[in-house]
Amino acid sequence: MSFFPLAAVHFDHGDIDTFFSNIAEAFTQRGFVVCGVVQTRGEAGGECHCADMDLTTFGSNRTFRISQPLGNGSRGCRLHPGALAECSAFLEQELEKGPNLLILNRFGRGESEGRGFRDLMIRALALDIPVLTAVRPAYVESWSEFGAGAAADLAMSLEAALHWFDAIHPDCASAA
Repeated sequence: MSFFPLAAVHFDHGDIDTFFSNIAEAFTQRGFVVCGVVQTRGEAGGECHCADMDLTTFGSNRTFRISQPLGNGSRGCRLHPGALAECSAFLEQELEKGPNLLILNRFGRGESEGRGFRDLMIRALALDIPVLTAVRPAYVESWSEFGAGAAADLAMSLEAALHWFDAIHPDCASAA
């Protein structure tokens, strides 16, 4: 099996954000620096039927509200593209500090359409920073196209993520 510095955890159920928080904690305990984000949701209420969506960064614990109220009766996605761009710019600055790993909560619709965190992933890879993300079945085809045969597909397990990282950085595995 080949290992590439770009990987996605395939999931269709389960709490991927808690999973990524646990991964970040495990890597931090091993002495590695992790940057990236996980998503949290507030309670539903107010003008819209949906809960607020936030992205919280690892390390700095900065929170970005990425949802926007569209009013009663709205049915479309409430993603706030400006807030997502602000979060991405913040994470790009974090990449300049040379973390060992970038974890991004999803490869979803935005990334499938060439937006979202797609450019951030490319930047991290250009800086030799491995990228770990998650992908739902609806976006697997787009993920495969993005990875162009140079991306690893992982099960949703801590062992799989650690094995992937150790395989792409054997010098780090021996130091841990």
